[in-house]
Amino acid sequence: MSPATGEFLVYAPFPEGELDEAGKGILAESGKLAQALKAPWRAVCLPPPDPAAYAPFGAYGVPEILEIASGEPLADYPEALADAVAGAARHVGAACVLLAHTDAGSALAPLVAARLGAALFTEALAFEPLAEGLRLTRRVLGPRVAEHRVWADGTPLVLTVLPQALGAVVLPSMAPSEPRRVSWAFEALAGAKRVRVVERIPPDPQTVDVSEAEVIFCAGKGLDRETYERLRELSRLLHASLGVTRPVYDQGFAGFERMIGQTGKTVTPRFYLGVGISGSMHHVGGVKDSRAIVSLNVDPKAPLFPNSDEGFVADAREVLPRLLELVRTAAGGAR
Repeated sequence: MSPATGEFLVYAPFPEGELDEAGKGILAESGKLAQALKAPWRAVCLPPPDPAAYAPFGAYGVPEILEIASGEPLADYPEALADAVAGAARHVGAACVLLAHTDAGSALAPLVAARLGAALFTEALAFEPLAEGLRLTRRVLGPRVAEHRVWADGTPLVLTVLPQALGAVVLPSMAPSEPRRVSWAFEALAGAKRVRVVERIPPDPQTVDVSEAEVIFCAGKGLDRETYERLRELSRLLHASLGVTRPVYDQGFAGFERMIGQTGKTVTPRFYLGVGISGSMHHVGGVKDSRAIVSLNVDPKAPLFPNSDEGFVADAREVLPRLLELVRTAAGGAR
C-alpha cells in the first residue's frame, strides 16, 4: 500500500445523532485528499439513530458508506470500536485511516494504529501531495515551529486532523454523490468491552484554552474596566470564550493565557468578535484564520475592519449595555 495506490477510509461519528462541524470537515478533507492523489475513498461509521443523518455525505462526494453492523452498541466502548474500525480498514484494504482530532478521534486513533501496525500522525494542520508520497505538517513548540514528515512507503497510516484545519464548506470541485450504504458485520470480543465511557462532559468556554475555543469574544484597549466586565458577562451568557489583546493584558484585566495575537495565542475559532480592537498586524496575524471575523470599533479606519467579514462602527460603551440587557432578558434575567 502507498499514498498513490491505497484507499482512504474516513471515520465519521455522529455525536448527538448527527454529523458535527468536525465530522463534515473530515469528510471534506478526505475527499480533497483522495482527489489530489487520485485514490479511492469511502466512509466508515456506526449506523446513526436516524438515517437522515447521512444526508450531508452526498454533498461531500462520499462514494460509499461502510456501516459497522454489530448486535450491541459500540460507541461507548473505545477498544471495541477501535477493533471495528481497524477490522473495516483491513476489510477494504485501506492504506490510510483519517479521523478528526476531537476528543473521540484522538482517543481512537492510537488504538486503531496499534491494531493495524500502522504509522500514526496526529494533529495534522496540512498535507501536500508529493511525487514520492504525502507531506504532513503539524505544529510543535507552539505556532511558530512546524514539523514535517513524508508518508511514502507501504506502511499503513492513521492520520488525525485538527478541527481548526478542517473546513466544512462544500466546494464547487466536490462532485455530489448518492453514496452506497454497505453493511459490514462485526462482533466485539468479550475482552474489548473492559473500558466504557460513562459520561461526556462538554468543555467550559470560560476556562477552555482560547486556542481550542469555537467562539471567542475579544476585548481591546478601547474598553475601560466597566465595559470589559460587560463583555465578560456577555461571553458567559452566550457560552463564548473571552480573549484579550496585549494592552488589555498589560492593564491586568486578564491573565496571559487569555491573550490573543502573535505574542500570545494564535486562534482559529468558528466565530471571532473583536470589540474595541484597532487591529495591529500582530493581533491580525493571530486571528486571520478564524472562519468568521466580526469587529466593532468607534474608529472607521481601524485596521481590523479590512480583515473582518463584517464590521460595525460604534462605541462599545454604548452598544454593550444594550446588547447585554437584551441577552439577560432572553436568558430569563440571569446575571
